[in-house]
Amino acid sequence: MGNRNAPGAMEVNTISDYEAMVIGAHPDDTDISSAGTSALWAQQGKKIVWVCMTDGTEGSEIPHLADTDLMLTREQEQRMACDTLGVQSVEFLRFPDGALVNNQSTRKAVVRLIRKYRPRIVITHDPTTHLYAPDPDEAPKQRAYLNHPDHRATGQIVFDALFPGAVNPRAYRDLLVEELYPHQVHELYLFFSDQENTFIDISETIALKVKSIQCHVSQLDPEGEWPEWIKERAAAKAKEAKEKKGLTMQYAEAFRRIKLHAPN
Repeated sequence: MGNRNAPGAMEVNTISDYEAMVIGAHPDDTDISSAGTSALWAQQGKKIVWVCMTDGTEGSEIPHLADTDLMLTREQEQRMACDTLGVQSVEFLRFPDGALVNNQSTRKAVVRLIRKYRPRIVITHDPTTHLYAPDPDEAPKQRAYLNHPDHRATGQIVFDALFPGAVNPRAYRDLLVEELYPHQVHELYLFFSDQENTFIDISETIALKVKSIQCHVSQLDPEGEWPEWIKERAAAKAKEAKEKKGLTMQYAEAFRRIKLHAPN
């Protein structure tokens, strides 16, 4: 980055059009992580946009299912979920599921959207989280979860898009021709993180969160226990909020909140 006061330097925008942009690797990642918060903010009159990085074509146990059919099905499910929550916009970048990489193409796609929507907050995967592994002796019935490589790639892509891509006038200069000018995001929220420091009370929107996840029919067994699991998980986060922050709530979503810009 150079001298922003130099003659001819382009000013970086810090005024936000959208409250939040939620960026997930696959359809349903944003529902599981951030649906309650998105619905809450939407009810408060704030504009929210969701972004799906991949085409979701590996999200099935049926090998012979056509990729295009699955992609379109999952996108329609995600649109229905957004309608349920009041999320105003959704973008599908359609990079190959299971093969997402941090490169110029993926970073530029995210920079384009950040400059288009100009969000105050970006919410995405924590790329530093590689696994969730409870102690087998302390929790013998719980299994470990190896964090999906697309999740980690999404987080890293977003990091590099936020800086320097979104704020540097010399990065992706062809975007300037499209009047997509540099934008400074104020805060970054990371979900599925082991360094959570912010808890959002979603007690009023937990039912909408459950409904949004139930829109993903291609992913969920209709006879499964997803609604109970979602509520149990949100209740556990509320318990953490009480223990760590002294906050009282019935259901919560948790994030690692990072400040990127401090307005005067």
